[in-house]
This record gives sequence, C-alpha cells and structure tokens, in this order.
Amino acid sequence: MGRLKNGGILFFLGLLVWMTNIETSCAQNSTNVVTSDFESWMSAGIRLKVHKKWSFQLSEGLRLKQNSTQIDQFFTNLDIGYSPFKFIEFGTAFRFSQYNEEEDGYVPHYRINVDVAFKHELERFSFNYRLRYQFKNDLTETSVDGDYFKHGIRLRAKATYNIKKIPLEPSLSVEMFNKYEKYTLATFDKLRFTAALAYDLKKYGKIKLFYSLEQDVFTAYPKTTSIVGLGYVYTIKIKKKK
Repeated sequence: MGRLKNGGILFFLGLLVWMTNIETSCAQNSTNVVTSDFESWMSAGIRLKVHKKWSFQLSEGLRLKQNSTQIDQFFTNLDIGYSPFKFIEFGTAFRFSQYNEEEDGYVPHYRINVDVAFKHELERFSFNYRLRYQFKNDLTETSVDGDYFKHGIRLRAKATYNIKKIPLEPSLSVEMFNKYEKYTLATFDKLRFTAALAYDLKKYGKIKLFYSLEQDVFTAYPKTTSIVGLGYVYTIKIKKKK
C-alpha cells in the first residue's frame, strides 16, 4: 500500500513537470506565431446536499487575464447534480457572466451546460469521465446583429488519489474542447491539462489549488495559456428528521 501511495504522488509530480515541458516546447518549437498568457482564476461557493442523490451549488467566480493584471470576467454559477447510482452522475448548470471586452466595457453573457459522468474506483484511486454539452450567447446582440449561439462539446478524464490518513487529494485531468458556430465545421480546438490539490477542512469546507495548461490546436496562431487557480466550497448537509 505504501508503494501505491508513493507511486501515485510521483506520477502526479511527473505529469506536472511534463505539462510544463509541453508549454516550453510549444513556445520554442512552433513555426507559427504563438500567443501566450498567464491567468488567475478564483471562486467561492456553497454546496447544498439535500439527499444522497441530489446536490445544488451556487458559486461566484473571478478570472484575470493579461498576466493576471486585468479582469477577464466575473460570473455567478448555479449547478444541479443528480446521481441515481454510484457509478453515474447527471448535471446541469446555468452561468451568468460579465466579460471584459475593453472598448465595449463589461458585456453580459449566459451559458448553459448538461453533463453526464461515469465514475469508478481502484484501490485508493477514483476515476471520472465526463461528457459535457454547452451553449452560450451574448445578451447584448441578436442574430440580426450577426450573433448566434455558440455550441460545444467537452470530454474530460480525471484521476484522483486519496492519501491515507491525510485529508489531501491530488488529481490530474485532461480535457478536450469542441466548438461549433453557425457556418463553421465542428472541430476540437483546445486541450486543457490540470493538476490540482484539494484539502478537506471537514466542517469548514474544502479548498482546492490547481494549475492548468491550455493549448489551442488546429489553428495557425495557437494560444498557450497557463492558469493558476484557487477555489473554496462550503457544504451544508440537510439531515432528515427521524
């Protein structure tokens, strides 16, 4: 068991180094003009666990761009999750965002997504495979102005390791993004690699620190974005009266 624990931690650290090497090689070896940025993401939320199968979460988020010196967007997000069985979970979410479009100021958008995730465990590892469909739109423009719904599909695989006797959970994930807009072909256009550490504060909630690397693909001028994020969630469990 000790070997499994040490192997999981080494694998986690090794993938983090590999992700950093990807960013360096993309910046140095690409013959295209590469755009890069460093962003910071922060969020805080309240999760309501009303039943073993149902959960609701309301959160606020802030994202910074241009080497984390300028607000990119801030948003309110409402998530609903339903898990009829241990191995599967369904979810939906609504997000209202204010995007900083500089000359136009902050522009309101909304996004709706629908998820289905499959889960299983192996020793102290847990695996999650999520398929997400989402669409979003600019609230200030209509189709007459040339604005249309932006659709997309996202595929994510995530592995989490539970360290024995320590409320610290490292995780690794990779996600592929597919987008579709009117008059364009649907293509995978972005990859996101994420390494995270979550710490369970027990009755005080859970805090998570993560690093993500986003890489545009199949485009003449790909963008590489490094992201450092911090998230906090406080869970309230509703107990049934006996």
